[in-house]
Amino acid sequence: MKITKWVSISLALTLAMGTAAGCASGDKGGQTSSSGKEEGSDSQPTTIKALTILAAGEPPILENNKTLEEIEKRANIKLNLEVVPGDVYTDKVNIAIAAGNQYDLILLTDGKDDKYVKLAKQGAFHDLTELVAKNDNLQKIPEYTWNNTTVDGKTFGIPRPRGIYGGGNSNIFIRKDWLDKYNLPVPATLDEFTHALQVFKEKDPAGGGNTIPMVAGPFNSPWFGSLNPIGFSFGLPYSYKVEDGQAVAYFQTPEYKDYLDWIRMAYTSGLIDKDAPVTKTVQSKDKFKSGMAGAMVDNVGMLDDSNMSVMKKADPNAELVGIPFIEGPNGDKGVQMIEGYFGIWVIPSKVPKEKAEKIVEFLNWSASEEATIISKAGIEGIHYDKYNLETGEIERNDEQKKLFDKEKPAILILQNEYDKYYYASSLIPEIRKEQRAVLDEFEKAGVENPFISILSETLGKNPEHTKKLIEASTNYVMGKGEWEAVQAEIDAWSNGIGAQILKEYMDGYNASKK
Repeated sequence: MKITKWVSISLALTLAMGTAAGCASGDKGGQTSSSGKEEGSDSQPTTIKALTILAAGEPPILENNKTLEEIEKRANIKLNLEVVPGDVYTDKVNIAIAAGNQYDLILLTDGKDDKYVKLAKQGAFHDLTELVAKNDNLQKIPEYTWNNTTVDGKTFGIPRPRGIYGGGNSNIFIRKDWLDKYNLPVPATLDEFTHALQVFKEKDPAGGGNTIPMVAGPFNSPWFGSLNPIGFSFGLPYSYKVEDGQAVAYFQTPEYKDYLDWIRMAYTSGLIDKDAPVTKTVQSKDKFKSGMAGAMVDNVGMLDDSNMSVMKKADPNAELVGIPFIEGPNGDKGVQMIEGYFGIWVIPSKVPKEKAEKIVEFLNWSASEEATIISKAGIEGIHYDKYNLETGEIERNDEQKKLFDKEKPAILILQNEYDKYYYASSLIPEIRKEQRAVLDEFEKAGVENPFISILSETLGKNPEHTKKLIEASTNYVMGKGEWEAVQAEIDAWSNGIGAQILKEYMDGYNASKK
C-alpha cells in the first residue's frame, strides 16, 4: 500500500492501515498488536534489550522520548536500547556474543562473514527460519538478500534490507551546468564521457586553473572501485564470474588490461585528480562538492539536499545529473548488485524460544508501513503536521524538527521496510524523481557476483592476498610501471594462493546449487 496524497495520519487511521497491510498496532479499539494479541487483553509487553550501532552523529535522547513511548505502545514491547558508536561497535559486539545473555537482540554489522557462519553453526543464534516464514513484512525482503545471509539454507539472522542496486560507488555524477556551458550532451558512452573530461580540463570551468575533471580514489584495490562504471563499460565481471565451470577473478580477464589502460590514459593526461591514489572517498566527495571537480562516482545520495546545498554555496549555478551507466567500446555496461542489506539482526540462543518469537514479531512490525512513517517523519502532531510517504514532503515547524532531530526515530525503528528506492531520500520532489529514475535504470544492467554469499576460508585468513597486485597495478596506471609487472603478479596469484581461493569459491558455489 502506498500513500500518494497528503495525509493526516491519526493513530486510528494508522491502525486501520496496519490492519489492512497485515501489520500490527497496540492501540485500543480491538485492533491487534504486533504480537498478535488483542488490545485490552492481559498480555504483558515483551521486554527487549537490543544492541545497535550509531553510524554518525549524536545518539537519540532516550529519556522521555515520545517516539520510543509510541513504539512501545503500538508494538506492545518495552525496548531497552543500547546505541554504540561505530568506532567501538565491533568490540562491543564481540563482548556481547561471548557473554551470550547480555542482550536479546544484536545487530551484526559485518554481515555474513567467517565469524558469523562459525557462530551460527556452533548454535550461538536461534534458527529463525520458521519464525520468519510466519511474518509477512519480513517476507517482502527479496530472496536474493535472504540468500546472501543464510547458512546451510537456514536463517540465523534477519537482514536489514537495502536496495540491491544503488549502494556504494554505483554510477557517475557530472556537472550538468558545465556540460551545458560547452554544448556537450550528457555522456552515454565512454568516448563521450572521456571527451567531456577533456573539455573540462581545457576550458577550466572552475577557474584559476583549479578544475579537476574527475575526482577518484583511493587506489587501494586492483579493481579501482571509485571507477566502477568504467570497469563495467569494458565488460569486467563484478569481482568474479563462472566461465566453463571455473571461477575467474576480474583481473584474470583480458578486459582488465583495457580497463587499466583507460585509467592510465586519464590519470597521466590530467583527467583524473593527481591525488587520487591516496585520496579517501570523503576527501574526493568534499572536492566535488566544493565546485572544483566535474565528475565523480557515487550513489544517488549525492543528489540529496545536504550535498546540493553545499555545492550551491560554492557555485549557485551548480547542477548535477546522474548517468546510470556508461556504454563501452563493445557495448558493455553495468552496475554492481550489492548484498542488499546492512547488518543482520541475531537473537542469541540463550534467549527463550517464546521470547524469540515475540522479537521476530517486533522486527516484522518495524518493517511495516506504519513503522516506516514513524522512522521517516516521527509521530503526527508531535514531530510533523503533514507527511507524504510517497514524495517525502513534510510539513513541520521548527520546534517539531528540533524534537525529531533529538529523538532520532530512524534509530529507534530497528528494522526497515524493504524499498528498492531506499537510497532515493531527497525531500525535493524533482530530485527524488531523478534519484528514482537512476535506480530504475540500474535494473537493466545489473552485474552479479556469483560468490557474493559464499566464503573462502583461505581468503578470510589472507585479507591482503592482492597486496602486490595493488602495488603493480597502481604503478601502472600512474605511468610508473609497465604491464609486464602487472601480468607477473596476476600469474603469481593465479598459480599460488588464488588457485585455492577460486577452488573454495567454486566448491561452495556448486554445493549451493545442489
